[in-house]
Amino acid sequence: MQETFFEKFQRLYRSVKENILPDANLGESIRIIWDFLWEKLIYDVELIDYVQYRFYYKKRIERNRFVTHGKLLKIMKVCNDPKSRVFFDQKPLFNREFKDYLGRDWLDVKDCSKEIFYSFCKRNSVLFCKSPDGMFGKGIEFVRTADVNNLDLFYDRCKKDKLLLEEVLEQDGELAAFNSSAVNTLRLVTLICADDSVRIMAAVLRLSRKGKFADNFHHNGIASLIDIETGIVNTVGVDRKWNRYTVHPDSRKPIVGFQIPKWTEIIDTVKKAARVHPEVRYVGWDVTIKSNGEIVLIEGNPGADPDVTQVEDQIGKWPLYESLLNDIEKVKF
Repeated sequence: MQETFFEKFQRLYRSVKENILPDANLGESIRIIWDFLWEKLIYDVELIDYVQYRFYYKKRIERNRFVTHGKLLKIMKVCNDPKSRVFFDQKPLFNREFKDYLGRDWLDVKDCSKEIFYSFCKRNSVLFCKSPDGMFGKGIEFVRTADVNNLDLFYDRCKKDKLLLEEVLEQDGELAAFNSSAVNTLRLVTLICADDSVRIMAAVLRLSRKGKFADNFHHNGIASLIDIETGIVNTVGVDRKWNRYTVHPDSRKPIVGFQIPKWTEIIDTVKKAARVHPEVRYVGWDVTIKSNGEIVLIEGNPGADPDVTQVEDQIGKWPLYESLLNDIEKVKF
């Protein structure tokens, strides 16, 4: 059900109290609300942008540097063919298109026989089950085949829900040392420029928390920026509640200064993957390293949220994109 104007106003007021300035008096709260409404009206800034990029504390010149929701939509409009988005949004299609980069066994139950399903379950003692269009770590679960009492019923359920089953990856030991209950990933954002070169726009280390099965912000994950040239983590880790970490809070493994293993190979992998569908110029790739050293793709996101690349250092990345987008627009027409 769509929010009423009054409900939106209430949510905005709660955000002021919870996320922006908890000790704000009535006058300060009204001033913040008015400031946001001006940003929304004039600059197409969403509430989440205003909150997570701490706009209340920033001058206009600083705010202009951030890739806000409206600017993300511009990036997608200029860079990405909407007809090809399906290759990324539908996980079975993604696995088919990028099969050379997956490094894991997988099965689209929607299109398989019961015999093939049984064989897959026999090969894999633990299954990573994905909804075909799930986002933000939702629509996924782990299933131990030994715990399944009736494979026929499980098959029927998977087929009805059109689930994608995948082998559970065993990740690199250095990444697993942060937390082993989930695969820790890297987010690398690529852009195919007007001159057809592939540029790495941002790189992020994403770490899971103890007991969680995903590493993103929506599962209390921790994100840190990676220096693109060296592959060294160069900011503290930040979570969705603005907590900041120099070491992982569960394992105590240092975050700042961590050297990402096989950094050159990771860069090469995402640059090659970016050319599989060059009509989709802007993609955020989730990547990890297997225990045998193989670089694998988890997924690609053609609408990659810029939050994970700007929250950590509170520095807007729009200047990195603006001139490149102008050049792309010129070659498109």
